[in-house]
Amino acid sequence: MNKLKDKTSNVRAVIRSDIKRLSKSVVAIVCVFGLALIPCLYAWFNIISNWDPYTPDSTKNLTIAVASEDEGTTFMGLDLNIGNIIIEKLKSNDQIDWQFVDSDQAVQDGLYSGDYYAGLVIPADFSSAMLGFTDGEFETPEIIYYDNQKMNAVASRVTDRAQSIVKNEVNSIFLASIVDELSNFTSLFSGMGGDATLSLDSLDEQLENIKTDLRTYVSIMESMSSVTQSALNVTTMTSNLLPDVVNMLNNSRKSISNMQDRLATSKEDVIYSADAIRNSSEQLRNTMERLDEATGGDPAGAASSVIDWDALYGEGGITDYEGEILDDLYYDVNKQLHESVIRFDDILQQTNIDSNLINSMTTLQNSLDNLDSLIAQIQGDVDSQALTLQQFTSALSSCTQSINSTREVMNTMLELVTNVQSNVNELRSSESVSNILDLMQNDVAGLVDYLSSPANLEVVRVYALDHFGSGMAPFYTVLAIWASALLSVSLMHPHIKNRSEFPTLSVTESYFGRYFIFFAIGQLTALMTVLGNLYYIGIQCYNPFLFWLAAALSSLVATLVNYSFVFALGSTGEALSIIVLVLQVAGSGGTYPIEMLPKIFQVLYGVMPFKYSMNAMRETIAGSYNGTYFKCILVLLLMAAIAVPLGIFLHIVCKPYLKRSNESKAKTAGLMHGG
Repeated sequence: MNKLKDKTSNVRAVIRSDIKRLSKSVVAIVCVFGLALIPCLYAWFNIISNWDPYTPDSTKNLTIAVASEDEGTTFMGLDLNIGNIIIEKLKSNDQIDWQFVDSDQAVQDGLYSGDYYAGLVIPADFSSAMLGFTDGEFETPEIIYYDNQKMNAVASRVTDRAQSIVKNEVNSIFLASIVDELSNFTSLFSGMGGDATLSLDSLDEQLENIKTDLRTYVSIMESMSSVTQSALNVTTMTSNLLPDVVNMLNNSRKSISNMQDRLATSKEDVIYSADAIRNSSEQLRNTMERLDEATGGDPAGAASSVIDWDALYGEGGITDYEGEILDDLYYDVNKQLHESVIRFDDILQQTNIDSNLINSMTTLQNSLDNLDSLIAQIQGDVDSQALTLQQFTSALSSCTQSINSTREVMNTMLELVTNVQSNVNELRSSESVSNILDLMQNDVAGLVDYLSSPANLEVVRVYALDHFGSGMAPFYTVLAIWASALLSVSLMHPHIKNRSEFPTLSVTESYFGRYFIFFAIGQLTALMTVLGNLYYIGIQCYNPFLFWLAAALSSLVATLVNYSFVFALGSTGEALSIIVLVLQVAGSGGTYPIEMLPKIFQVLYGVMPFKYSMNAMRETIAGSYNGTYFKCILVLLLMAAIAVPLGIFLHIVCKPYLKRSNESKAKTAGLMHGG
């Protein structure tokens, strides 16, 4: 117990010594308050500057140039220049400091000279492009937006709001112009009657006429389909018969060829037969002449001298009577033979049967040649007609398919028109339609307001913040606390130089004794920052005490971490403190969600004190959930508990290094000061 009292007495002695030394110097007191106040001012200024950066009070002084080169257009007899209407609308808009200039070039000149943060230019064809849908051209009109990012990176993000403002104005103007023109019943129902109800009746009649016409067209298509199908059947059957016709023609040509061969052979036979007949006639004539010469006109005497009649008929020979009979017979035969030969010669000379027969056969050959040529021509025509018939069959098939498709389309159109007519009939009896027509006639402005924003977005804010600055307060408050701790260890030394005053002082006693002054400055910074946030700036806070407690524990961790680094490592510890602060500022998720930061920061995020300090403060500003606040407080206390033994341990381990570093630093300082 006495040993513990001695240790605490040494710690108290160091604390009293530090307080006494500071109280004797006004400059030291001013520096201490400066260390506490400067980070507070940094936090307050940043919170105020981020209080409501996107409200009209903050953006109304940002200059944005606007120029319209729109030439306008005509819509349903109305001269419409949407660019001029936008300009007039923006003149009554006070969310931005609009600067209206004459041309695109003037906008660009002002941007390059730095007079404007941004610029908007409405092109010459804007109105015509916006109403291009009336001609079937769905062209999206564009407004040129110039962004001067050199002037201020944050301002360019704020001025982006001008884009949505102009876009909303354009949509509203467009709807207003269209609805205003459509509200004119003469334009809306021209050609359909002057009254909406009568127009709907007329529309029903027209739809009925269209249905009748479509039914007629469907019937015609069905008839045409039947005709083309029948023709297709005929051409298909004909195509099937053509191979038989071709085979028949081929066989005919073969038969003709055989007949020609036979005629050629027969002509040779006729010539040979005619020659044989003439030779036979000549031989017969010669024979008769020799016979006449032999008989000498006396056939019986000649016969007696030549033929041994006695031997033939007996010793008596032939009688005279028999001789006369023989002579008569000879004369008759000889006469008939002569007459036959003469007649045969006359027939051969007069008829020329062989020449005529040959000529006939030659004529027949020529006829067969002509017939063969004709059949060949017919065969070529058949082949050509087969190809034509095939093409015609294909065309008929396509035509049949097209007719069937057209019939299906017309049936679909008929069904569609029937549905439209049904809808029109529903409209005729609809009270809602009647109300809309009355609204278009009597309250165009109300209809435009509704159409420009037909659905409202109901925003339910979870852990709602009254001001953007309240949401940024945790980050800048913790940053001020850590900046104060870093400035303290940079301007004041954590080591006791005059050890003779405390001969029994241990490392632990030295650590806690000198830490008090750093702790006090850190707590003063936390308290002043919290009070300024609550009562000077007026941030939103549901529990001021817990807000201060989170700041106080954040300061405890910040001062212990920075103090331990410098206590253990000296100048190297100061550099390490700066690195830790930079990493936490960049990767704590105070300004951007941690998910948007590089992977290294997402990994380090879980061990950063900034995270738990800010989350604890957010619980008191926006509302708490499921003990998150106390979980964060416990983590901060754990970090503080780890920082103390870590600092003492590192001091003991690194003491030789620290001694050499201090000696080197002293020599360097002596050289720089001339000895």
